[in-house]
Amino acid sequence: MQTKAQQFKIQGNEAFQNQKYQEAIQFYSQAIAEDNTESVFFSNRAICYYNLKRYQEACNDATEALELDEKNIKAHMIAGQSICMLAKERQESSKIDTGIQRILKARTLCAGQKKSEYEKDIDDKINKAKKLKWFIQQEEEKIKNQEIVQQLQELVKNDVKLTQHEKQITLAQIDKYITNEKPKLEIPEYLQCHITKKLLIDPYTTEIGYSYEKQVLFKINPLIQDPFTNKPINPQIIYPNINLKQAASEFLAQNPWAYDYNGDQSYKDIEI
Repeated sequence: MQTKAQQFKIQGNEAFQNQKYQEAIQFYSQAIAEDNTESVFFSNRAICYYNLKRYQEACNDATEALELDEKNIKAHMIAGQSICMLAKERQESSKIDTGIQRILKARTLCAGQKKSEYEKDIDDKINKAKKLKWFIQQEEEKIKNQEIVQQLQELVKNDVKLTQHEKQITLAQIDKYITNEKPKLEIPEYLQCHITKKLLIDPYTTEIGYSYEKQVLFKINPLIQDPFTNKPINPQIIYPNINLKQAASEFLAQNPWAYDYNGDQSYKDIEI
């Protein structure tokens, strides 16, 4: 027989499935009021808060869930995601590593709990978190450089030993160090999917020799032509390119901005 708390949880789950997150929160809160020892009640409510972008409340509930059950995979994920999103709001790149560690813990728990179906989603969140950290660090560096330039400019302007002409020359030299341009970011062509032009994560290669992202390639039906060249191919001769995957992985480790990258992105566009 179901307890009253479990009944509230079921109602919360139904509301969640219908994307009625505020309603789901109310049901999970009622479940918690009945029984505050169930980790899943807190982690379910945390997910609702997260979807409503109420990241601090999501983090609080996920932390509470982990106090009750350290092996709660979803709680580790939401805790990590929330920490990263709070760091994004505050532009604090140093906090993101804590969030990544939480998400990595969820990845580790998947193996022990035979939850391999979560692994791809977790890897996606880890890569997005690392990308977010890189972009915020760029913003922090830009702000730092601007502050240094402003200090130098003030020193020059207030230097009584310099003539007006000397000040103009010195300020012009300082201006050379000011740049608002984004760093030039390029993914090597051989590491790009020939359909999306994005960095390959799980590359598959046709007999023609061109490589594509697995989930993009196998959406093509029927797959009887190479998508890039339109030449006929044998769908049985399409193979995972392990060497290319390793090369792309090494590039991504050095260039976290490259994950699912497009040229107009900033840290504000990244959701985990």
